Amino acid sequence: MTQASPLPSPATLPATMRALEIREGKLKPVQLPLPSLGAGELLIRVAYAGVNRADIMQIEGNYAPPEGASPLPGLEVSGYVADIGEGVVGFTLGDEVCALLSGGGYAEYVVTPASLVLPLPTGTDLKTAASLPEAAATSIMALIREGRLKRGERVLIHGGSSGVGLLMGQIARSYEAEIFATVGSTEKAAFVKALGVTPLNYREQPFHEQVLAATKDEGVDLIIDTLGGPQLANHLRCLRRGGRMVTLAMLEGSEIPAGTKMTRLLMNHVQWSGATLRSRSQAEKAEYMRIVFSHVWPKLVWPEPSAGGIKPVIDSVFPLKDAQKALTRMQERLHMGKILLEVAP
Repeated sequence: MTQASPLPSPATLPATMRALEIREGKLKPVQLPLPSLGAGELLIRVAYAGVNRADIMQIEGNYAPPEGASPLPGLEVSGYVADIGEGVVGFTLGDEVCALLSGGGYAEYVVTPASLVLPLPTGTDLKTAASLPEAAATSIMALIREGRLKRGERVLIHGGSSGVGLLMGQIARSYEAEIFATVGSTEKAAFVKALGVTPLNYREQPFHEQVLAATKDEGVDLIIDTLGGPQLANHLRCLRRGGRMVTLAMLEGSEIPAGTKMTRLLMNHVQWSGATLRSRSQAEKAEYMRIVFSHVWPKLVWPEPSAGGIKPVIDSVFPLKDAQKALTRMQERLHMGKILLEVAP
């Protein structure tokens, strides 16, 4: 583990911390007691926190944290090990780490199970590392566990220029898959194309028409769906026989339009599943993080994209106090890559 500059010893940690709390649909700066540390857990002094669409949903009251999780938003952080719970091995005070959370990242300190904490990948820094846990674990869950991606298959990913979309596309490419990703501008199309992904600008032509044209009406093997019910018919048109679709979000709504025919679901032996990361058990998340460590971490040294390397992409960094500006940037879909909050680097 990389050693950071000296930190307060556990005996001299501050009693309170800066945090952003959700009150009446808005983020409010507050001083809160440090979270209490339990067996098997680590206390992390947060350097950077990743911003995710789930944070927006939680602030709006549409995505409650799992039982027992911190009520604060924030699903991933990087920082320094500030205290170590009973039974934890492999970490020392001051180690630079990144972590997957069920909540609590919008604060100076956070507690999380040690099984969800990883050392920084070789050649990266705390800023880069904060962009990885949620996106990488989501990608493994969707592509590998739920989607059962095989080498050489075709994959359609929505939101291809988002933080999750960019990393997921590159992880799928590392499995030698052919990747199609939807984008909303020519600038974003050029950006994802440079990373080895075929862009589909939905503002120029419906995505399903572009998929079928590019594949000579064969379609794709796997769809990572974040659009929801309104696009079900178009997704079924895009799936090859024996194809799979994994729904991670429903940004266009959950209702399936009247008149949508489900025939292709049966005749093409299509499998459709839904998945969320936050509500998974600790054991499941730990398994995803083990796969991230073994498969994704070694490829983050960043050789050229054509050599199978995976490049984390940071869009922008905002101070913690400007978290609302960061969320607005995400809501307006202005970003290309991960948006981060700088907490205490």
